[in-house]
Amino acid sequence: MKIAVLRFTPADQQAFARLAGDFNPIHLDPVAARRVAAGAPIVHGVHLLLRALDAHFKDHAPAGHLTVTAAFRRPALPGDSIAVMRTGARRLALTVDRAEPLVEIGLERNRRRDQPRPDDECVAGTAHLTGHPATKPRARRWNEIQHAQGELGLNRGRAPRRAFPHVARVLSGDAVAAMAAVSRLVGMECPGRDSLLSAVRLDVTADAPATRLRWRVARADARFGKVRIDIDSGCVRGTVEAFLTPRPAPLPSIDAAAGKVAPGEFAAQRAVILGGSRGIGAATAMLVAAGGGVPLVTFAAGAAEVRTLARDAANAGRRIEKMRFDVLTGSFDLLARAARRFGATHLYYFATPRIFARRREPFDDDLFRLFTTFYVTAFAKACAAVANGPLAVFFPSSTALDHPRRELTEYIAAKAAGEALAAALPPALPGTQMLVRRLPRISTDQTASIVPQHALDPVDAMLPIVREMHRLIGGAR
Repeated sequence: MKIAVLRFTPADQQAFARLAGDFNPIHLDPVAARRVAAGAPIVHGVHLLLRALDAHFKDHAPAGHLTVTAAFRRPALPGDSIAVMRTGARRLALTVDRAEPLVEIGLERNRRRDQPRPDDECVAGTAHLTGHPATKPRARRWNEIQHAQGELGLNRGRAPRRAFPHVARVLSGDAVAAMAAVSRLVGMECPGRDSLLSAVRLDVTADAPATRLRWRVARADARFGKVRIDIDSGCVRGTVEAFLTPRPAPLPSIDAAAGKVAPGEFAAQRAVILGGSRGIGAATAMLVAAGGGVPLVTFAAGAAEVRTLARDAANAGRRIEKMRFDVLTGSFDLLARAARRFGATHLYYFATPRIFARRREPFDDDLFRLFTTFYVTAFAKACAAVANGPLAVFFPSSTALDHPRRELTEYIAAKAAGEALAAALPPALPGTQMLVRRLPRISTDQTASIVPQHALDPVDAMLPIVREMHRLIGGAR
């Protein structure tokens, strides 16, 4: 039975960040968040939990101790229409578009309080929520996490009661404050910046006061990136599970590229690189620049990254030009004029949305349309805009077409359509030569995973392609 529909706005994200003290950029910064998880800011997991409990407690008021469990299966995005479903007498599920649950919640009356309790002397690394809390999360490594412990001051008072009135009425404002502090613990303290909340088990005592949340890492498993933390605030005790996620892939350096190419190897290339702020686009820009060519790197949101690439290249006596351009909203006439002024000889097309996106079974029409907008419609427009004489065009496909995976159905179908378009375009664009390659897994933000997997370095992956592209035009205009 549906009991509520939740929607979160960026303003809601900011408000909960202030309440909980969790200012992790994965929730607030669109540019930083695109490198991890869902590729966009995600809703705080504890915010989802508290909003769902607030809807449930509007007409349910259990007595005595309560054990709250929550398993966070998938991230929620601001703007999602999230249904809160009562799936049993003591079970809730949060879903989007009737897909698999985002969060599964269990509620049990519990008269025992036997959860592990951190030692009273566990005060190292103290941080307080009251006053002006830190807004920059800690970036811990495994050796810092394994024996970490500390305590957090709680944001008591009216704010928790105003934000979640029904939870506060049933469980107390201090309980709300303690649960909200779990978000700060995971997102700001431990694991910190590179983290995802996985699950909680919380024993709540409604009549117990609380002023601080003590915590201690009980287990840290580097093989799976998993961290289990025991917590105790007096009114809320239990365990929190989180993942330490891989750090964002670093930008390629001009030194790394220069060590693999001859100084003038790509001197005649004037390469338009659509989507070159990070990943294989950035690696391509560095290779072209290191080889003496000039890349024109376009970006939609990664202005800071492109400035870093250009500055790094300039320090080595190389040149990178840059241009803000979004293939979804930008003017392709503007791109055409820029390409003509630039004298483009090569076009590398790396514009893409997030690949591992949430989808509906068995086939998500909206997701497929998004992929085809990038890989078919915008690609065709880009080729037509840049073509003005001899031009080598690179369209990156994927070995996922050779080994289909259900969760990539729409992506694979759109990439296959892009391959077909790439084969059909040259006759309509005189002087254009097309190169299509199905790339294996490459170490980028798109392919980051909690469990380490083999992936090629983007510079190594793109070097033979940049060389082949250079041969297509023969190094001459």
